[in-house]
Amino acid sequence: MAEVQEHFGRFAAGHGHLGLYARISRGVAGDAQCAELLLHARPGQARPVLWLAALHDLVLRRPDVAAARWYPSVVGADAVPVGDPWPDVRDTVLAHADELREAIATRTTQTNEVGRSVYVTAGLARAAADLPGRPVVLVELGASAGLLLAVDRYRTELLVEGEQPVVLGDPDSTVVSRGRLVGRGRLGSPSTHPLPSVVGRSGLDLDPVDLDDDDRRRWLEACLWPDVPGRVERFRAAAEIVRAHPSPLLRGDLVDDVHRAVDLAAGRAVADAGGRPHVVVLTSWALTYVDNGRRVELARRFAVLARELGEVTWLSAEPPGCVPGLPSPNRSEAQAETVLAVRRWRAGREWEPALLGTAHPHGEWVSLRRAAPPPAPPPPTTPRTG
Repeated sequence: MAEVQEHFGRFAAGHGHLGLYARISRGVAGDAQCAELLLHARPGQARPVLWLAALHDLVLRRPDVAAARWYPSVVGADAVPVGDPWPDVRDTVLAHADELREAIATRTTQTNEVGRSVYVTAGLARAAADLPGRPVVLVELGASAGLLLAVDRYRTELLVEGEQPVVLGDPDSTVVSRGRLVGRGRLGSPSTHPLPSVVGRSGLDLDPVDLDDDDRRRWLEACLWPDVPGRVERFRAAAEIVRAHPSPLLRGDLVDDVHRAVDLAAGRAVADAGGRPHVVVLTSWALTYVDNGRRVELARRFAVLARELGEVTWLSAEPPGCVPGLPSPNRSEAQAETVLAVRRWRAGREWEPALLGTAHPHGEWVSLRRAAPPPAPPPPTTPRTG
């Protein structure tokens, strides 16, 4: 119990910018009755964010409970009262302890952060730069509900101090993600950059989320932090776009079933458009949950796919050290939370892996390296004779 309460205290201290969640966490840190609920979590899931998600799910389901009036996701940001939410939160938690205990015991935290489109679109533009005009097949590993598979259907703005924003994707989209573009790297001009045409999509996840399932969709929303402005609203708008244009989501292992996911997306693309597309496989904060040996095996499978398909790019946005084979980052990149990188196979052979930059894990900013000309592919191997 003391350890659980200490976790909440650390969360509150480290997230003081979250007015609601920091105050709730301070309350739980000093209240054994409320903290006790987290003792029912599955192994490895006993984290404050799971407790907070369970309560968020409750107020989304029951907007009449006392705590609900403190949640912008329920009443709107302008209607949240001034004062201390903890008395209402504590009353709600104790009155619905059995419901919350059940959610904590059976759920796991799962997010599908649309704001990541800030660095995914920048990475996709860079990843496809050496194949201009070539349509793309986009496959996401660890896709959850598949919201990032629709990045080209969102408006993503990269904000540059003193300059016009760089707009990627659909400029008229109802989903708008904004993040600062820092560092020396740029995407070039003009300020509006079309992304490559996406002609096929698929996602792979151990537990894919069907957005037509109200309970599953609400849990994804509950895992978002409600007092980060615009985050919940962006999720809701993106969910509507994806429900109108769904991508196939496969249930399976990130490594063992990658071939199946690529075949599904590429097969549809070839059937619809003809020709051989450029396959871009995205991992965003998914490889961090995979053992080191399995990460190496995933790279090997990409090489096999490239011999079959020709042009394959692994676009990764992962914590430092997660992606095998990347060059050593500089000091600032090694300390970043998210490293943006590519491993590329062209005509079936791998180019030198490249670091593209770094990013905030939820897309608040992206820092790009200066664009370098693509390296020459390695020479073909001369067959041995005799």
